[in-house]
Amino acid sequence: MVRPLLEVKKCIAEPISSCTRLPIEKVLEGFDIPREEFGDLSIVLPRIGIDTSQASVVAQKASECMYVDSVSAIGIYINIKLKRDLFSKLVLETIANEKSSYGVVKTDQPKRIVVEYVSANPVHPLHIGAARNAALGQAISNILEASGNYVQRRFYINDVGRQVAVLALGMKLLGEIEPPIGMKPDHWIGIVYAMTNILIEIESKRKNLALASSEEEKKKILRELDTLLSDLARLKEVAPDAFEKLAQEIKNIDPEQEIAKIMKLYESGDKEVKDFVRKVVELCIEGFKQTLHRFGAKFDSWDWESDLVWSSEVKKIVEELKKSPYTSIHKGAYALDFSQILRNKEIRSKLRIPQSLEIPPLILMRSDETTLYTVRDIAYTIKKFREFNADIVINVIAAEQLLPQAQLRLALYTLGYRREAENLIHYSYEMVTISGIKMSSRRGRIITLDEVLDEAKARSLKELEKRGTVNEEIAEKIGTAAVKFALLSVSPSRPVKFVWENVLNFERNSAPYLLYTYARTKGIERKAKEMGIDIDPAKNIAIADFGFANDNIRRWRLVKFLAEFPEVFIKSYQELDPSILAVYALRLADEYNSWYDEDPILRESNEGFRAAKILLTYGVSQVLEIILNLLGIEPLERM
Repeated sequence: MVRPLLEVKKCIAEPISSCTRLPIEKVLEGFDIPREEFGDLSIVLPRIGIDTSQASVVAQKASECMYVDSVSAIGIYINIKLKRDLFSKLVLETIANEKSSYGVVKTDQPKRIVVEYVSANPVHPLHIGAARNAALGQAISNILEASGNYVQRRFYINDVGRQVAVLALGMKLLGEIEPPIGMKPDHWIGIVYAMTNILIEIESKRKNLALASSEEEKKKILRELDTLLSDLARLKEVAPDAFEKLAQEIKNIDPEQEIAKIMKLYESGDKEVKDFVRKVVELCIEGFKQTLHRFGAKFDSWDWESDLVWSSEVKKIVEELKKSPYTSIHKGAYALDFSQILRNKEIRSKLRIPQSLEIPPLILMRSDETTLYTVRDIAYTIKKFREFNADIVINVIAAEQLLPQAQLRLALYTLGYRREAENLIHYSYEMVTISGIKMSSRRGRIITLDEVLDEAKARSLKELEKRGTVNEEIAEKIGTAAVKFALLSVSPSRPVKFVWENVLNFERNSAPYLLYTYARTKGIERKAKEMGIDIDPAKNIAIADFGFANDNIRRWRLVKFLAEFPEVFIKSYQELDPSILAVYALRLADEYNSWYDEDPILRESNEGFRAAKILLTYGVSQVLEIILNLLGIEPLERM
């Protein structure tokens, strides 16, 4: 594996290291990429602990490298211009030799890593927020795997708890769980769950209204009731028969009592309740799998939360926690109190608990002895480490789950699972917003991923028709790619504002734009074959004139962009941030398209220059293909 930029930096750094007696690693830390007018590379002297009085010596030593054309010392900077022909040869030869492995740097210490992602509650269809989770989970799994790690992808089916019990109650009252003809199963599940939940909330609000002691409180409750009734009316239009049945049946029961009963019986493994709830949840998971297959998300293991409960693994954890010196009675229930352990700054640091984050006690069980999600997650975390013999477990979970994830690591630590606690990573991400829409799964107000993908396909097809192509399969692939890229091109720590005009812009900053650029490089290959021009990289290396960039800044910029890719990949891997790859790909595409518009490739009269230009196009094609695959996007050779 050759990293062209690193090779040149080492070539420059070695004589400087010998002269200054600085370790070569220290000298390498001083490199930067300056503004174009100052050169191709620079060394920042204070960064490596060298005074400006030694600038001329450092400059002289830098000039000893075979790739260096000229060096100038300006203040604290040593600015370096490279020999364009030699560096172009190094970059393009490396890509020609390494092909699809170019820039994908392998780790020296491969690890066994579990990535748990999506794991959405099986009570409604996957929404646009879950889509970001799915896109990120795919991408980081691909990046980790490409780097030489062993990766297992897992989906955790959260089928224990109140939400599933509400859904089960609704289905029980309906007496029929199968969806209407033509309706996707998870969409049916979402309607029943939302209607049941809203009907229960309405009854609760009406009771609160009767007990309200002030006009202000009554007005607030009435406003909430208006919203609930509006949501219910919308759902009634979709499934009128189900609504009528639910509305009638729910009057004859105490919903909260029934929900508590279902939760209790399901956790205890009551056969009748167990079989019924599993059947309902499996219906939702069937819909999930259809959507995730369409989105390209793959899993090695589908893990049921209830299996952990029924296997007594959760019970064992609870019993161990009860014996912990950190356990006390909090609000009438057993709870794990972290206040003492959090006073130890070293433990906080090891477990990556922010100093500013206040951690309340972790309740172990409800008064009816049913368990809470975070407690069950302790058993699941141990299972993930144990079954895959994992070095690291990554939970891809929204940033709003910061507290439960911190409690999880602390609980593992107090139980003696210190390695697991220190190597459990909360890969957090911010939410997705769509202008004018406030989502709520409890009230059936969500933008489903299915709807988003359908809309993306329709818009892609319309754009393709404008360009003289009608191909639904291609439109589907472009649409899916556009949605993924929009969710990945923004750093996970920043929210995504989903705007269709940007998501499907064929001209800039989008997956369609990258796919179009990649297809353009493949079009050049096809055209070359038609013209009888050999595009074999090895043959073109033999005849290329690498001085082709000496007097052409756009060609030179592209060479330098390609040289940066291994370093970009490493940064993306180290920070586990796919947006680093996405942004680089857009910059590379911009530079390539600008060059393409100005500089003929196949009609170049100089054979040596033409061979070099073909190699440059091959390099761009290879790098874009690598990045698209890492991001979980299928490269398209024709559009």
